[in-house]
Amino acid sequence: MDGLSSVPINNQYHLPLRAIVNPDFAQSYAVAMVDFGALDLQLNERQAIPAGSAHFLEHKLFAKPGYDSSQKYAQLGATSNAFTSYSKTAYLFKTVDHVAESLQVLLDLISQPYFTPENVAREREIITQEIQMYADMPDWILEQTTLNNLFPQDPINYDIAGTEESIKSITPEGLMQIYHQYYSTANLQIVLAGNVNPSQIEGQLDHYLEGNSDWQKFCQPRPQLRLQTYPHLALPVTQAEITGASQRPHMMLGIRLDTEQEQLQTMIPRQNQLELLLELILGDNSCFHQKLVDAGLIDDSFNYSVNIERCYAYVLISAETDEAQKLAFQISDYLFSGQYETDIQAADLELLKKDSIGTYLFIQDYMESLAVETAELAFYQWQLPEVLDLINRIPLADLLQLGRKIFQAKNSTVTYLNPRID
Repeated sequence: MDGLSSVPINNQYHLPLRAIVNPDFAQSYAVAMVDFGALDLQLNERQAIPAGSAHFLEHKLFAKPGYDSSQKYAQLGATSNAFTSYSKTAYLFKTVDHVAESLQVLLDLISQPYFTPENVAREREIITQEIQMYADMPDWILEQTTLNNLFPQDPINYDIAGTEESIKSITPEGLMQIYHQYYSTANLQIVLAGNVNPSQIEGQLDHYLEGNSDWQKFCQPRPQLRLQTYPHLALPVTQAEITGASQRPHMMLGIRLDTEQEQLQTMIPRQNQLELLLELILGDNSCFHQKLVDAGLIDDSFNYSVNIERCYAYVLISAETDEAQKLAFQISDYLFSGQYETDIQAADLELLKKDSIGTYLFIQDYMESLAVETAELAFYQWQLPEVLDLINRIPLADLLQLGRKIFQAKNSTVTYLNPRID
């Protein structure tokens, strides 16, 4: 990485820890990321995990006997956060001082589970309210319906928080089983970024680990993981029409990529290829985007995203528009007929690659984003400098070939959300 050094922090327990050193920053950031998320709903061949368990576990790991980990961070002048995605769970902190001590709090957080009937019941009430809140949001309803129809009978059908019914099945004993299955050094990446002194961290870390029986237990070998790597590719539901609390109609087109022949490591190239392809076809500077604007079919609400979760790969295209069906037809026809191939040029791709590389370089000024990106890439066996080189070498022919593979009607679904009339 330009101007930054990334070094491993060695330790006797082989903790997967790296530091991205930038002494020009006053703050330091850290993320501990576990390769376990909302998609992972099997404990073993015979025992399922309730939907929402990864998110529930993320919340409850902060609970300790007599205190909450966020209080420990606050005493050190640090702030903490956490998030759960479909395939990952992450725990973060940022601080100006006491980096090593804050790291110890982070390690305590992920290595000392404390689940009781009382704290699980309290958390269930909190998450139930969260689920109810999302259920009234049009954008959430639209996306969840689209994913349900794009990947029928697949774990991605469930919201990351689960359902009101599924979280009723979450118990302290179940959380402990899940924790011991998925939380281990073999399934973990920790990245520090910012004003970090690796030598100082190494010395204090070994001293901390030597006297920590919880961490030594954490490092013990675990049963083989049962990660949900590939989606179940049942035929998508072609179309759905729903209602929601919205002022205008919404449209979302979902398109999935068949990844049955893909390896995990190839998903990072696929992500960057798809992002370049979508920007060439639908970006603000594309001729098709301007055509939709001129026709009054889209405005600033128009959006598209490329989503990669392990070997799940899909594109979501959405807009608020008074002519939702007409817009869905025009986009589908343009993509599935291959009309876009005559509109995109190699020169445009070269300009776009420079912008994309610039975006990656830009996150070097945001240590928290850099730490999270570095940790996630490691699970796909990639490093950030390799991604920059990858983008620079992507030819237009590869994008056209990928477009022919993904832009097929059989891989798609469309959802229309109409304003609810009370």
